[in-house]
Amino acid sequence: MKRKHKLHHVEQQCRNFTAPPILKKRRTETPPDLKETPAISILSLPPEVLENILCRLPVSDVISLGSTCHYLYETSLSRLLWKNLYFQNVTSPVPSNNDKTNWRRLTILKMSQGLVLQRLNSGVRSHCRQNHLTITQTLNTPMALGFRRVMPILNYTLLWDYNGTIFVFHTLTGNWTFMRPFGTDHCSVLCYHAKDFAVDPRSNPIHRKFIYVLVRQEISSNPPEGTGPQTCDYMDVYHWNTHERVCRFSFHPSLSFTQIRLTGLENKRTILLLNDDGQVYSMSLNENELNTYRNYSTQLKLKSISQQLLDHPIKQIHTSLNSILYVTVNGSVFTEVHTRTVFHNMFGSYAGYDQSDVQTFFPVMLTHKVVKCSLGLMHLCLLDNHGRLFMQGSNRYGQLGTGDKIDRGEPTMVLVSMAPVDVWCGLNHTLVLMETQSGDKQVQGCGCGSRGRLPGCPEGSPVFVTLNIEAPRTATSLCSSRECLYLICSHDVDEPPAIRYIPPGVEDEDHERQQEEEIQQLQSYLCLLDRYDSTKMQIATLQTAINQHLTGLSGLHRAFLDTALTIVLQTSTTAAQQLSNE
Repeated sequence: MKRKHKLHHVEQQCRNFTAPPILKKRRTETPPDLKETPAISILSLPPEVLENILCRLPVSDVISLGSTCHYLYETSLSRLLWKNLYFQNVTSPVPSNNDKTNWRRLTILKMSQGLVLQRLNSGVRSHCRQNHLTITQTLNTPMALGFRRVMPILNYTLLWDYNGTIFVFHTLTGNWTFMRPFGTDHCSVLCYHAKDFAVDPRSNPIHRKFIYVLVRQEISSNPPEGTGPQTCDYMDVYHWNTHERVCRFSFHPSLSFTQIRLTGLENKRTILLLNDDGQVYSMSLNENELNTYRNYSTQLKLKSISQQLLDHPIKQIHTSLNSILYVTVNGSVFTEVHTRTVFHNMFGSYAGYDQSDVQTFFPVMLTHKVVKCSLGLMHLCLLDNHGRLFMQGSNRYGQLGTGDKIDRGEPTMVLVSMAPVDVWCGLNHTLVLMETQSGDKQVQGCGCGSRGRLPGCPEGSPVFVTLNIEAPRTATSLCSSRECLYLICSHDVDEPPAIRYIPPGVEDEDHERQQEEEIQQLQSYLCLLDRYDSTKMQIATLQTAINQHLTGLSGLHRAFLDTALTIVLQTSTTAAQQLSNE
């Protein structure tokens, strides 16, 4: 009974119990001004505000910001932006100030230009900048606009800029205490409006006694109404020490040249001139007769290579003492060798050499498109558009970088671990400017290392090794003499990169696709040849396939095949007529 009484009492309490009220959460609303506010970023800024911000950044940061996205890239191309950056960072006079002035190109040229000189015997470096070689610093010369080429001569160095001005600055070679090369007391101007220049092709500056400059100037101060200024090309010759012009060669106004090179000894100097149409002209002279100033009217001769290869205009000319290297527009390479010894070292035999006809040219058997090259006394180096390195010639000191000392009579591919930027062939060694994946630059070399030719590797090397040279990130080309190595720093945004580097072992997808298409087209020609019953139609089809698809052949070889097929056709036609008559 007591237990029932307790249960009844608990049930009574549960009925009388009331739960506490549930407190409802108070609803709060977002203010209207914060409901649809987007995230603030640099891309949401108006273009004029963004340009104002970019004007306060260093040039290197503006370039880096422009590589992040398409919108910022388009904004970084603003003409007004680069005009402000030019006047903020450059103190030199403006080369041209009009509506067509490319302020971006001018600013980057001025901010990236530089020159590094290193003595080859002891490794003492001299910078042509005031502090460090970075893209944000300027040179101490107000006159130069970018550096295109540098050429050492005895006690002086020639520097050619993008304005066509050739500067001469003095370098002390006795104790190798370099002066400030662009100071007002040590720099002078050799000439203006230069299209190109050339000196003796040998690596020893003592042989460079005359400087040949290709110049284009106006020949009429008062041209007829409705016509532009009349211009004419000249070749001025300057003495290396006095820097005075000793003679002038004048050409016909219809001839316009782009490149000049020298070959041969002083008493039998040959001058090569490349015109706008890709034709090569030559003229000869004796430098021992260049003692007094006078004007010359010269008759040029068209080279044999331009007479025979009509479909292959020449784009580059490279020379050494006894040989010439021609690079065509499509990247084919031809050599012209003038001595029996050099010919044997280049090709490994005397087959084909004719002493009576020194203008005979030979194709370099390479199917790749060559964009850069260098020609030494006994060997050459070729660089194709995919960054592949090919060497040919004498390998007595290991200057081909193949790991042995066996000569190569044809181009041999040499594997390198980085992307080549520029190449240079010396007397018995080779230098290559390399670029790492991070953008840093290195100089590698192979061959003879005596007299400091390979800094950090005096014993030499048959393979490419990294040299003890501090190369700036903006370095674009290199050259060397017996006493000094030069690294040129300059960047022209109007010049597209000629090399698209493909690491070893990585196949190019575009090249594979093009190769597959080429195979399909050639297969279609084979089907047509099998389908035709007439020999005449078969030979005509084969001639079409050769002219359209076998472009890797030289013009001489294609002409030979075409002529041979024509002879075969005529022979078969004659034989068929004789059979029908019988």
